[in-house]
Amino acid sequence: MKKNTFTLLALALSTGLFSITAGAITGTTSVQATFTSTIGAGTCTAQIQNASGQPISTLAFGDVFKSDLVAQTRSEPFKIAFSGCAGVKSATVQATKGTGGSCSGTALTGDSFAGGHETGFEVWKGAVGTGTLLSCNTTPVQNVTISGATANVDMAARIVIASGKTIADVTTGDVSAPVTFVVTYQ
Repeated sequence: MKKNTFTLLALALSTGLFSITAGAITGTTSVQATFTSTIGAGTCTAQIQNASGQPISTLAFGDVFKSDLVAQTRSEPFKIAFSGCAGVKSATVQATKGTGGSCSGTALTGDSFAGGHETGFEVWKGAVGTGTLLSCNTTPVQNVTISGATANVDMAARIVIASGKTIADVTTGDVSAPVTFVVTYQ
């Protein structure tokens, strides 16, 4: 009888183990999540600076002589400085006529910005004569790569005789040309 009790006990124990492992595994079959964010444009601050890095709103040429206009030798460097940039990889810059401004020449279609007294101001990206002329008439867009939080775009302005005019047409007096730089961030 001892043998039967032992066999019966072994049979009952193995049946219990089998039923524990044979039961369905239960638990969570899936989970859900919702991801949210607000997409915003990057941010950057642009500023006109003189060659020394000081903020300016007027680029002063000082006294310019007619011989300077003929020789096209009077230019002033400046830069567009980008700072505090976050989420901005590039930008475009375009020189356009400022409030009350126009392009030089009788038909107002010159590449230079009209300064008065039959003069104009050319705007260049890079060095005068070897860089890219930002024509008042065609207003080309210039690409700027911004790596990190800052970037500088070297520019220059040159005072010239107005489009279609000669030095005989130039009269003396104060001259100025309003130019607006339109910046679009990418």
